[in-house]
Amino acid sequence: MTTDKTNQPITIVIVDDHLLFRQSLSTMLANIPEFEVVGATGDGRESLRLIDRLKPTVVILDISMPGLGGLDLAPRIRETGLPTEILMLSMHDNSNYVYRAFKAGCRGYVLKSDSSEELQRAIIAVAKKETYLSPGIASDFIDHLLARAEMGDSPASLLTPREQEICRLVAQGRTTDQLAADLCISPKTVRVHVANVMKKLSCQSRTELALRLQEMDNV
Repeated sequence: MTTDKTNQPITIVIVDDHLLFRQSLSTMLANIPEFEVVGATGDGRESLRLIDRLKPTVVILDISMPGLGGLDLAPRIRETGLPTEILMLSMHDNSNYVYRAFKAGCRGYVLKSDSSEELQRAIIAVAKKETYLSPGIASDFIDHLLARAEMGDSPASLLTPREQEICRLVAQGRTTDQLAADLCISPKTVRVHVANVMKKLSCQSRTELALRLQEMDNV
């Protein structure tokens, strides 16, 4: 899969201060025909020069680096006006980090503990300007935020108990048929519940659902 009909590869710049990790990631991505790693650096300031010169489709940022970290770099990259999309690749699954990354201008957030296949999906998604959030994070977000909703401590308390249950299962990647089997209801009823949740929270996908709950919770 590529970014457009001319079969141009997704060009990538990697920014991570750990040399071995940066080299390993570069090698892994370089072996995938859809991708082209055009630059890599462990220095935040150098990354800005690289991105300005190379204008990659996607920049992969490490969230924690000496000097300028990913959370500092993301808004600076956005300020350039380049169409480059930002994917945060981090060891941190803390909801506050994730929320700050998206607020800073990132299009996606994945964990270093995720599989290489997950990273590939994330790169392709953000290259297409789709929001991408590691599935494990999405599920954890929703579990945490809906737990607060049950105590009436979140705007997500607008959801009914059944809708909150639907949210948790959607976050786990359950299909409509699986949801129906889990809840002993018809697929049609599941679709109605999901539509109501998405309408109430103004979102279109599991990722948007997690981020919307996070935003309402004002983490």
